[in-house]
Amino acid sequence: MTFWPVAATYVRAADNELTYLFHEPAKPSAHPPLIVLLHGSGADETDMIGLWPQLPEGFVVVSPRAPFGDRASGYRWYRKGASTEADIRLSRDVIAKLVETAVNRFHADPQRVFLAGFSQGAVMVYHAVLRAPGRFRGAAVLSGSLYAFDERKLSPKADWTHESFFIGHGTADERVPFASARRAHEALGRLGVPNAFHSYERMHHEIGDREMQDLNAWLTERGSS
Repeated sequence: MTFWPVAATYVRAADNELTYLFHEPAKPSAHPPLIVLLHGSGADETDMIGLWPQLPEGFVVVSPRAPFGDRASGYRWYRKGASTEADIRLSRDVIAKLVETAVNRFHADPQRVFLAGFSQGAVMVYHAVLRAPGRFRGAAVLSGSLYAFDERKLSPKADWTHESFFIGHGTADERVPFASARRAHEALGRLGVPNAFHSYERMHHEIGDREMQDLNAWLTERGSS
């Protein structure tokens, strides 16, 4: 996977907000689509922003820093242990606030907001999107799982006609087993959530070039409608 040099701008966190990097389209439009990228455990906001050249033109790209951790050890969306559920709730709330802030700041189209994440960031994508039917146009889960998620708490009457999930996972992932992605795909099916499942032979715990090509095509289709 090739990560391109960062060409983005910092926004420092205020109270109950997230520090983030953003990249705006070279050709501005009145109400562009927005994608928020969530990094994995132990990384920071610089980790995902380098993907912007491989995303569709015209998107505003925002990459926040997770709220737990520090520069020395990296940042996390949640800590494993007794605080996991509380951490996930807090992260879910600050992600929702960031999305609202970004839509207003960049005059983005609120009907074309996407959330994407890798590894622990992908776990947060599930938690953020499945708890907020109708808020997102689409969600991309890269090497993630439904960790600490109880699908029984979701409303069986939720309307998922607006959302769609892109699930990408390597068959050789040594950190998040491929089977966990398959289980998530099946769980979304039970909930009636549209999703496209993509498996990548011999890909480890990483974001692959072919995966980005597939994601680009999926975002182009979803973001243009």
